[in-house]
Amino acid sequence: MEVRLAYVDVTVFEIPDGWTAVGYVGAGAALAYDPERRPHRVADGAAEPLDPADVNRALVSAIDEAGLKVWPGGWTHALPQAFGLNRRTTQRDRIERSGLNPAILRALGTVAGSHDADGLGLLMSALATYIERHAQGRGVPEDLDDAEEAAANALSLMRDVRRGRTTRVEPE
Repeated sequence: MEVRLAYVDVTVFEIPDGWTAVGYVGAGAALAYDPERRPHRVADGAAEPLDPADVNRALVSAIDEAGLKVWPGGWTHALPQAFGLNRRTTQRDRIERSGLNPAILRALGTVAGSHDADGLGLLMSALATYIERHAQGRGVPEDLDDAEEAAANALSLMRDVRRGRTTRVEPE
């Protein structure tokens, strides 16, 4: 079985409400998970259940391919850091046995398909590092809000400097 993580246009593939489309399986079919995290092949408006063990084995290669687009230097530490996962969760044997949460698969596939996948990977890693070191530890939504505010502040400072004249003033 061949699996590729990627953005799935739900206007092209009729993904049932509440399901999570994470990429493609084989040629011309979407891979989507139902709310109970069971994988399905979706094509021509019909959802066909897939063997979770077969899908999980195929996910190992798909995650590796997508992960290296996002983090070319290696994803095994970066992906769990970015998404706040235990590193054990993303090890090959664990993926083969349990897969990964469909929301993680969807996010990874979406980022991997972007023209600036490695740049987004750098940003996610930087934001995750900020959260680990500088967020106030009030909980996930609040820590993400802290990182968002810090990123906006950093961009504002960069914008001020990059738009202004930054040449050295000559002493009189």
